[in-house]
Amino acid sequence: MSRSVVLDYDGTVTESDLLDRVAKEFGDPAVYQEVEDGLDEGRMPLREVITREFAPVTATLDEVVTWVLEHAKPRAGFADFVRRARGDGWDVHIVSSGFHELIEPVLAREGVEVAVHANRIDPRPDGWVVEWRYPDDCEECGESCKRSLLPPGEVVYVGDGYSDRCAALASDRVFATAGLARYLAGRGAPFEPFSDFHALSQALT
Repeated sequence: MSRSVVLDYDGTVTESDLLDRVAKEFGDPAVYQEVEDGLDEGRMPLREVITREFAPVTATLDEVVTWVLEHAKPRAGFADFVRRARGDGWDVHIVSSGFHELIEPVLAREGVEVAVHANRIDPRPDGWVVEWRYPDDCEECGESCKRSLLPPGEVVYVGDGYSDRCAALASDRVFATAGLARYLAGRGAPFEPFSDFHALSQALT
């Protein structure tokens, strides 16, 4: 049976949620706060939130990628974890609600080659357009969600936020931090704390 580690990207692979930071740095902070409140209160699906957050962004992709490369800091042990996990027979995937165009430059800088499933961005000068790549209407949560993208076989899921909830509940073993940890604890769902990739490597040994 295949064994996979599925990693969220923003706030999981990276120490901070760069997608949120880009939306605030280059977009409209008022729009950002409005839609984040809508997500937290259950009034707005994640797809709409991300689409609206990036509509006010008018910077060039090169500008934003330069900023991301200055600020992206992977959690300790990330590159070594990917190599060790593969050596131990795990497939490693990144499944993100963010954008290939902002993820792949960071992975290239870190020398990490890993399968990435994410959305795409069309960085138009009158506002960025999100090209959503997730299937719609998950049977469990009703949103465009990561659950349907989980690989077959044994799945270890590692995440931190709203977009990880449904996929985490469908996984065999979960490592969680921040909002995902609070959500799972509130549901009484089993998980293990996630701090960095050194600790994750030890836990999977």
